[in-house]
Amino acid sequence: MRSVLRALHGVNNVLETVIKVLAGLLVAFMVVTVFGGAVTRYITGIGYNVVMELPPMLMPWLVFPVAGILMRGGSHIAVDFLPERLSPKPARALRALVSAIAVLAGITFCFAGYEATALFKLVGQKTEMEWAFPIWWLYLSFPVGFAILTSFALENLLNALLGDPGAEAPEKDYEQAGA
Repeated sequence: MRSVLRALHGVNNVLETVIKVLAGLLVAFMVVTVFGGAVTRYITGIGYNVVMELPPMLMPWLVFPVAGILMRGGSHIAVDFLPERLSPKPARALRALVSAIAVLAGITFCFAGYEATALFKLVGQKTEMEWAFPIWWLYLSFPVGFAILTSFALENLLNALLGDPGAEAPEKDYEQAGA
């Protein structure tokens, strides 16, 4: 079981790095697009709708894949009262329960997202902006993001079940470092 955890941890480390790089590039693209549109409109007096429409349409590709990274690092929205008051063994059991629920929810949402994506691909609907592209490209972020979240939640679950020292919440390490 520990070898599965080590392999999953290695895969997730690479996945996290790739997602962070792609998310940074996506944010940079959105900022440059909006800034470039503003400069173009100021200089030429001509604006392009795609400049205002594209960044919000790309936002799901930022939000869904990054959600797994946030959950993996304990940076997701959580109630900190109970975990901080529990002794180590019950806290580990709580982490295992939360991670198991996240795995089940991730699998469920991944399949639901896949079905929605398949439906929009079958319909063949396209966006109604200057650059028309298939709407299913937007919906594809949903199953991709939840597949990533499921992988990270599974790693958290195995960490909690096996009692690895690395299973402690990263924010505790941050607090101990004197930050």
